[in-house]
Amino acid sequence: MPVFYFFGDSITASGRLWQQTNGGLGDGYVSLLAAQLKNHFSEISFYNKGFDGFTAAALLRCLRQDTVWQAADYITVQIGINNVGVAMNTGVSLQAQDFSMQYRHLLCEIASRTSARILALGPFIFPQPQEYAAWLPTVREAEAIMAKAAADLNISFVPLQNILNDAAHELGYCAVTTDGIHLPGVGHRILAACLLPYYTCDM
Repeated sequence: MPVFYFFGDSITASGRLWQQTNGGLGDGYVSLLAAQLKNHFSEISFYNKGFDGFTAAALLRCLRQDTVWQAADYITVQIGINNVGVAMNTGVSLQAQDFSMQYRHLLCEIASRTSARILALGPFIFPQPQEYAAWLPTVREAEAIMAKAAADLNISFVPLQNILNDAAHELGYCAVTTDGIHLPGVGHRILAACLLPYYTCDM
């Protein structure tokens, strides 16, 4: 029976800590993927381990305090935008946060403690509200750091910035994001559709 773990921040959590329904999967892309992947497996287990506000360092600490996830067959890691937020809101740059090393350690921790197939997701931001347009260069910087770490470790990486912003250009920003950072139902459906082939490619 395949076991799926999803680690990340509020994008992954998507209300899971506030809801008593849906098996603790939240109401975002994780629950959508669970519903779709159940069509591909006779038995399957899903765990949403997203936490609002998590940075790469916070997620790394969480993983080091737990061992259950090491039995996973598939692990998805979605993180980074809160590191960008720290840089933009406090002036503590990604370099000063040691983001590159923290993220690399995060992926190494997962890769060294499990045989799971790992999928890493890049950060994203929408330039509406307009204040977030100033975040775009730092999002690209984080994306490049993360893509290199994933490539060095032979881990699949999905850069989401262009994918989700292209959808926002087509459908309208209000359809794809609630506040420039988080996703409504349509945004989560786009994200889930983007990720689904990575889990079903060898079926």
